[in-house]
Amino acid sequence: MAPTMHRSRNHLIAAKEAPIIVILQRKRAKLFHLITVGTDSHWVNEGSWFRGVLYAIDSDISFDGKYMVYRARGSKGATWSGVCRLPWLTTLVHVETPITGGGYFSGPHDLKTHGWDCREKVYSSDFPLTIERDTKRHYGNELAVVYGRFERDGFARLGSNWGEEQAFKTPMYHVVCTGDDGWGRRPAPGYPELQVRYKGYLDSAFKFVFNLDEHPDLLEGANWATWDSRSNLWVARPGIVEQYTLKDLRQGTPSFSLDVDRFEPGEPPPSDGVR
Repeated sequence: MAPTMHRSRNHLIAAKEAPIIVILQRKRAKLFHLITVGTDSHWVNEGSWFRGVLYAIDSDISFDGKYMVYRARGSKGATWSGVCRLPWLTTLVHVETPITGGGYFSGPHDLKTHGWDCREKVYSSDFPLTIERDTKRHYGNELAVVYGRFERDGFARLGSNWGEEQAFKTPMYHVVCTGDDGWGRRPAPGYPELQVRYKGYLDSAFKFVFNLDEHPDLLEGANWATWDSRSNLWVARPGIVEQYTLKDLRQGTPSFSLDVDRFEPGEPPPSDGVR
């Protein structure tokens, strides 16, 4: 019998002011891969392989697409947050075992952290942006970073209902959220509205469902979707990432598609991300 093929799970983060998108590929349960793609010319840069867990919803990339802030747990259980230069995970700023972790870039020169145990601004000669804890959201909120990203990118709440959560333990712990009005963003007149709603903590990850109001079937089964800096839609599906221009959306077919499952870790062995 042929072995079962498991398609990777992918998360997308687009630079706000540069034609760059980052793919955080979850190749297997504890094997991740960092990939950068040029949204205009479609160059592909393979970066670090990582044994452990990268928390995608706690991560973000700078406006110019040069840096990434992330939260990670290594293969031996150590946790940290840090800032790296893409597409490598080696940290320029490194914080061991923070109370919480990750962050988002609130402006071209500002990084807001989720916790990191300090309120004061931090400066680093290796990283030319200021670092300061986000005081707008309580650092116990596990969705603080991704909601900060949504607001920064121009998503607006579609209603006042944030949904109701119900926890189960059968046998793994999971949480189902129902009734979230969600977020929506239309990048320009004439474009459809991309909508995203929180579904809960399922299969050991926070899950969201995406919808495009004028193309209800296009995002069925998608892991993630986002607009890039040129108002193109990027969609991550199991094992594949696609780009849709406005013309592509009308035709229902992407003009660029990347099979990320073809990437395999090489030698030397994948990095653990620490300095």
